[in-house]
Amino acid sequence: MSSIAQMHRSRTVISEATTPVTVFTGFLGAGKTTLIFNLIKRADPDYKIVLLKNEFGDAETDSALARESHIEIAEMTNGCLCCVLVGQMKRALEELKEKYQPDRIIIETSGSAFPAPIAWQIREMEPSGFHLDSILTVIDCVNFCGYEDTSYTARMQAQYTDLIILNKWEQVSERQLDIVIDHVNDLNTDTPKIKAHKDVGIDPAVVFGLDTTLFRLSERPVSAAKGESGETDSSSSVHLPLGGHDHHAQEVDLVEVRRSRSDDGAQHADIIDTESFVAFLKSLPADDVYRVKGIVRLSNAVADESSADVCDAGHATAAVSGEGILYIVNHAFGRYTFTRLTLDTDRLRNTLVRVTVMGSGLRMLLPKLQSGFRAADDEISTHWACTH
Repeated sequence: MSSIAQMHRSRTVISEATTPVTVFTGFLGAGKTTLIFNLIKRADPDYKIVLLKNEFGDAETDSALARESHIEIAEMTNGCLCCVLVGQMKRALEELKEKYQPDRIIIETSGSAFPAPIAWQIREMEPSGFHLDSILTVIDCVNFCGYEDTSYTARMQAQYTDLIILNKWEQVSERQLDIVIDHVNDLNTDTPKIKAHKDVGIDPAVVFGLDTTLFRLSERPVSAAKGESGETDSSSSVHLPLGGHDHHAQEVDLVEVRRSRSDDGAQHADIIDTESFVAFLKSLPADDVYRVKGIVRLSNAVADESSADVCDAGHATAAVSGEGILYIVNHAFGRYTFTRLTLDTDRLRNTLVRVTVMGSGLRMLLPKLQSGFRAADDEISTHWACTH
């Protein structure tokens, strides 16, 4: 047998014995979740894909959304996957493999994650049966030219990737799209770029099996090594140049709203009026509010609006007696969707609001956010980005 045939045979054996991992990055609100859900739906039904998602806050919004779409998902919350949760990622991958025996695992990072620490962690797990297949970056064609100038993370995500996916390109003019592509090419000329089509997404045949050469362990700088605890060394400054393991704190303000009904469920008056809430979302400045994501209990079903991309599955718009209606709200840079919850209603029966807001300059918008969610002081927690 020739050496080439032996190498091919060896690689085939490794491929059959390991679980490929595809990593999606992209700045806040780029549309990663929708793309991934559509990608999973387009894959062969017999090809088992499991999603590991990282998000700030503890709302576990996408777990609820995935259950509505019958997609297996695990969420890692209250931290950033590329730094403070990097040790937990290893355990999560091992648990997912043991529980589901998937043909592939997709990791969706938070919008402020660096790709390098995640890639190195997966490469270190090759003896445990994992293979880093590719790193994919989703570009928001509507907003990229705005936050690219202020976010080191957004630039790094565009630079270190196997494939750049241009999302929301239908929402801009040809001239605006050319400008976005020029900006992306300034950061990364050689990496292929493809368009993701609305409601269709991307073809699994295009993004699966890329076999990345990015972030090999042999190229890993000493300063990025992990300690025995499995956590990234907080002294690392080569690939975490914004201040170590809390790099996301340099760029993004975080406001979390948690409101619950009393045990007797008597706080019906505290359910948010639907019309007022939609007006509140429309009034949020797109330049400052990057994301509003979570679960809200509204007084009425959301009416179909051309600007809202409502996903209400044809439910009636009449008021619901006392209890209100649970919705997943997903607002990004001025656009928003509502998805009615049908499967988690018992578990969330006392929930009024579980929402995470991310953006820039949110300190000045805090009174507006508090009013829009009808939240008391003790129902809001904040983290302000470091500006020094």
